[in-house]
Amino acid sequence: MKRIGIALAAFFTIASSLASANAATLRVGIQDDPDALDPALGGTYTGRFVFAALCDKLVDISPDLKIVPQLAESWEWAADGKSITFALRKNVTFHDGTAFDAAAVKFNIERMKTLPDSKRKSELAPVQSVEALAADKVKFNLSEPFVPLLANLSDRAGMMVSPKAAMEKAGEFAAAPVCAGPYQFVERKSRDLIRVKKYPGYWNVGQIGYDEVVYFYVPDSTVRLSRVRAGDLDLAERVAPTDLKTIRDDSNLALHSGKGLAVSHLMFNVGAGAKADTPLGKNAALRQAFELSIDRNVINKVAFNGEFLADNQMIPPSSPYYDAAHKAPARDVAKAKAMIAAAGMTRVPIELQFENTAGDSRVAQIIQSMAGEAGFDVKLLPMETATAIERYMNGNFEAYIGNWSGRADPDPTLVAFFSCAGSQNVNKYCNKDLDVILYQARAEADETKRKALYAKVTDVYLGNLSSIPLYHPNWFFAARKSVGGIVMVPDGLLRLVGVKPTN
Repeated sequence: MKRIGIALAAFFTIASSLASANAATLRVGIQDDPDALDPALGGTYTGRFVFAALCDKLVDISPDLKIVPQLAESWEWAADGKSITFALRKNVTFHDGTAFDAAAVKFNIERMKTLPDSKRKSELAPVQSVEALAADKVKFNLSEPFVPLLANLSDRAGMMVSPKAAMEKAGEFAAAPVCAGPYQFVERKSRDLIRVKKYPGYWNVGQIGYDEVVYFYVPDSTVRLSRVRAGDLDLAERVAPTDLKTIRDDSNLALHSGKGLAVSHLMFNVGAGAKADTPLGKNAALRQAFELSIDRNVINKVAFNGEFLADNQMIPPSSPYYDAAHKAPARDVAKAKAMIAAAGMTRVPIELQFENTAGDSRVAQIIQSMAGEAGFDVKLLPMETATAIERYMNGNFEAYIGNWSGRADPDPTLVAFFSCAGSQNVNKYCNKDLDVILYQARAEADETKRKALYAKVTDVYLGNLSSIPLYHPNWFFAARKSVGGIVMVPDGLLRLVGVKPTN
């Protein structure tokens, strides 16, 4: 019997090893270490990147920016635009086995509106109440018509977490989130990796091709690419445009690219504590002079091989609400110097903080050189990503290179950065007149009239320049050719439904 036991033990050890060897793992290199893994609290792009595996939303967006079903199968607006009713997908469970239903939706929306540190409050502000009409039917009652609601629900505001887990874990939920996506949380090692495994109860589990996904924090884009080329990673997000030729020349790799919604902008602290007490923080004319001192096309060509889109607006030209009438001004050093002199200064000091990535570092150095010619003394302050983001979120900067991944609707971007209570308004810019226009645009269902309102918004923020938009990145991912089914969507998130090994 002893020999049989030893033989059985050996058999199960070999079987376990073979199962492990056959288990498909997708290894993904990400540029930043995500912040809180709680949809109510998260504020970073890489957080959204990981959430795409963990947390399904009520709705999603398609590659052509249409709103499409996810946890909600269909929806209907009331004639007055002040309510919307969702028909929910049946037989969906959270990763803890509890049911996803209308009561769970009600809990999630109320949690995001009331949680003290929630970053979703402005995105859901017009939602006055949520009614569970049936297990599979839920109604949102609005205080006023709110056209961007579906676009907001296609991001973190629409991500559903387990009410049971959220209540039991309370403040610790972000350390081990429980959602209703294709993968469930396994572990997180700070500044190292996040591991998730396939959830066998997922409603669309037949389209999930990997047993687990591991996100590795690799801040340097060239190192991420090198690890993909070596076979140490299967995919790297945000590959540097300067490395695109390397990908195209490697027969083992595939380049996945697409136009994005993102924007990189230079944000000035204009009202957040002592760091706002600078010449540029207090004087819009000096910020206008700073804009005239730089050349966006040079930044794009030198830093990104011309692969991005140099532009002066927060909304990309791909949006129907882009304002073509507001052209980016040409560089004019002489005029910038004259404006500095008119402000009674000869040299203007400013500290520029940024994440110490290859792209942002190049941009910062180019800005320092160009602005210096006009009379701006730019002190560079590179920081490790997590530290930089923490300081940014606390308004602890004079100027900051911000990278915003963008949204399908203009509202979540423009309200977030320019409304007085915006979730990303960390530099504390506040213009009550602008708020009025922003909230008018939220309620306007007619696209032509809404576009006219956003033209007014653009006129205001480009005049005050609390932020100077610089360029719109395109998305570039590098993957082993053994990874199939990748579909690029303008929000730049890796959706794992349909992604599978090809060999």
